[in-house]
Amino acid sequence: MSQFSAALFRAALGLLRALFTSPCGRHHRRRSSRVRRYAANPGPAVRPLPSAAPRLAEPRETFPADDLPLVRPYYTAHEQARARSRAHSRAQAEATARLERWTAPRIPAPRIGEGDLLAPTPPPVTFDDLADAVRRWQAQQTRQAQQTHPAPQDRRSTAGVGA
Repeated sequence: MSQFSAALFRAALGLLRALFTSPCGRHHRRRSSRVRRYAANPGPAVRPLPSAAPRLAEPRETFPADDLPLVRPYYTAHEQARARSRAHSRAQAEATARLERWTAPRIPAPRIGEGDLLAPTPPPVTFDDLADAVRRWQAQQTRQAQQTHPAPQDRRSTAGVGA
């Protein structure tokens, strides 16, 4: 433990010594503190006025536009590159469609019945319809209660037999 403490104190002491000693090496030199004289600011530069732009001479010959080849080689190369790109994208689309046909699931399309299957049954229209619906609901609740909780058996008949 003492060797670790000594190493820690040695590093801290080296840091303090470096903070309080003057710098040495290439950082030791300072810039000169005297003021340097700079060249005097010259006055505004005098530029000669630009002469009028030279006029182009009239063409010696005139050529009809039908005789000139208007399509240059780089236009032709650009059109060929676009055609290759379109052919490549068309082939890519065909390959993707073929792959989707091969890997498509073989599940038949679902048959959907007519009408809204999730719609609730229409509410009763008359009082008699309401009464019938309530009776059906009560009968259903009774059946469910009997299935989950069977009726207890009568204990009086078996009370004296085993005693």
